[in-house]
Amino acid sequence: MSDRMGTFTGVAHIALVVRDMAASVDWYRRALGFRPVGEVMPGPAGVGHPRQLMRHADSALVLAVHEPLRRSGDMFDPSRTGLDHISLTVRDRAALDRWTRHLDALGVPRSPVRDTGYAWFVSVTDPDGIAWELWAAAPGAG
Repeated sequence: MSDRMGTFTGVAHIALVVRDMAASVDWYRRALGFRPVGEVMPGPAGVGHPRQLMRHADSALVLAVHEPLRRSGDMFDPSRTGLDHISLTVRDRAALDRWTRHLDALGVPRSPVRDTGYAWFVSVTDPDGIAWELWAAAPGAG
């Protein structure tokens, strides 16, 4: 690391562009436990870029759900240059199993639990096809 740079201390927030803010806010609330913070903000004047901030109480991770008036309207595609997926760490395999039961109870489609040898994870996609992983490192890994 350069002497001129400090280190990162965390993630400030994740901002996502969605096709239907109400549907996405509901999905993130139900599936991943984010809660809206305040009211929908209109964004800068003349831009037409409304957004809803959401916060996960246990981790304090902030998610900004954006619905620009001028957007493509297409589904997320992890094969395009840019984001492939977002992976959230959970405490351990037992926590991952609790998450899978939660998702199953909601009827949220998910992958089977995958074992990499150094971690276990499940994958889900939001209403726009944005891929998320819930990731539990194996004991002694990393």
